[in-house]
Amino acid sequence: MLKKLFIMLLAVSLISSAEAQNTKKPRSHYYVLITDSTFVQAMPEKGATFKAYFKNDSLYKIETFFGFNFGDVRREYYYWNDSISLINEYQRLYNANATPPVNSDTIKVTYTGRYIFKKNKLTDISQKGSYSISDTPSSKDETQAAFLMLTKKYQDLAYEKRKKKKNRIKIKD
Repeated sequence: MLKKLFIMLLAVSLISSAEAQNTKKPRSHYYVLITDSTFVQAMPEKGATFKAYFKNDSLYKIETFFGFNFGDVRREYYYWNDSISLINEYQRLYNANATPPVNSDTIKVTYTGRYIFKKNKLTDISQKGSYSISDTPSSKDETQAAFLMLTKKYQDLAYEKRKKKKNRIKIKD
């Protein structure tokens, strides 16, 4: 009887230790941040930032911000299985050099663009407002080519930056 009890306890402890080893601790989300001019050809007057979000070591979102003397542009790139699926673009026009200084947080968005991709093809475009901050391609094919070039460049940059663990900033769940 004692021998059976010992064998049963041994089996239960082996099973529970094996289960404990098999359960992986969920990876936390993290992002990498670039606030210098390494991701732009020329730094805008009011700066630029690049933020790439990862979940389980897969890129799922990139945010870019470009601040000019006359306003700013913010874009959000969403990825699914390392392929671009959506880009949201927001532009605000204002005089960043005004006296007294303008609180840019109070300025409303003057342009909103939504670009939907399927298998690296631009399938839908939704635009609201006036589009005047940057010169952009006018045809759908030119817009697609420009955004695919940017998404690839930013995706490569994000994966390169995250290689060094010191660049990873954890997001608390």
